[in-house]
Amino acid sequence: MTTYIYSGPMSAATLPDGREVVLIDSQTVELPEDNAWVQTLVARGHLAPVPTAPAPKKTAQKGD
Repeated sequence: MTTYIYSGPMSAATLPDGREVVLIDSQTVELPEDNAWVQTLVARGHLAPVPTAPAPKKTAQKGD
């Protein structure tokens, strides 16, 4: 599953797993990247993957 941000007119579909999805402009949604409907929306520019933030680096703490 990939997190996308949707931009476009309201749209709805039922995914093969039975989940019903309603997309609203500027909504963030998690969808399967291997789904044909999702791929079509990505190709048309209606879905854009949300960049994942890198994990914060841990720093060693000095003892007193």
